[in-house]
Amino acid sequence: MTARGKRILLLAVTVILFLLLTVIEIFENRIFTLFEYGDQLYIIATRFLGGIACLLFVFSYSSARILGFKISFRALVVFLPCMLIAINNFPFITFFSGEAYIDAESAKIVVYALACLGVGFFEEIAFRGCIFTAILQRCRRKASSVFWAIVLSSLIFGVVHLVNLFAGASPASVLLQVGYSFLIGGMCSIILIKTANIWYCVILHAVYNFAGGVVPTCGGGVIWNTPTVILTAAVSVAVAAYVIYVLVKITPYDIDILLNEESGKEQTNGEEQSEGE
Repeated sequence: MTARGKRILLLAVTVILFLLLTVIEIFENRIFTLFEYGDQLYIIATRFLGGIACLLFVFSYSSARILGFKISFRALVVFLPCMLIAINNFPFITFFSGEAYIDAESAKIVVYALACLGVGFFEEIAFRGCIFTAILQRCRRKASSVFWAIVLSSLIFGVVHLVNLFAGASPASVLLQVGYSFLIGGMCSIILIKTANIWYCVILHAVYNFAGGVVPTCGGGVIWNTPTVILTAAVSVAVAAYVIYVLVKITPYDIDILLNEESGKEQTNGEEQSEGE
């Protein structure tokens, strides 16, 4: 099959997936109310289908390189410090002091974890894999343009969460969600640039959502107290400083590796030849 034929086939599958999503949206109440944990199953079904559709789009029209997973020291140096933000989203202090608790059965916790993974998968493939890389394609050479590409894509990601107002969420909680979604989006964009791997972003996003929501969804109690606020502020400031440092160190070579595999190979080969000489 020719490259054009493969692209048409992938596009057709993508359209079918979106049509299936439309059917699920129309018949949501008739389908998922029949099952226990129906609301979480709805999230799992829609987010994974949407994520696969976006993944096919990335594979066809964007940088397919980001879909390959490879663990490297260079990637972990960027990824692991950022994971502190995701892990710290769990209320460790109140949980271990007994003020917060998880008392749901294991099945509900597993289903919730899958829902968080589905959300992370869909949103990272859509916003970082599709939108961010598309913006970056058009402003890849100037450092200032890369910065504004990160800001713009993160702003879009944050503003999209305003739709939660229509789901009955309070304006204050939605504005807070918009704010931290913007920050998480920016951090994930930087991770993607430095690792050229979307799966690090998916993992961080899923862990962040699970850590922050597992207690109120599968338990209850106090989430925030003074020590938790202090710890969160300290971790946030430390990681923010590190992320800004990584942002400043982004080079055109990082962008080439992310968006154009052949360019990255050529530059790598040139460096190896120079070292040999």
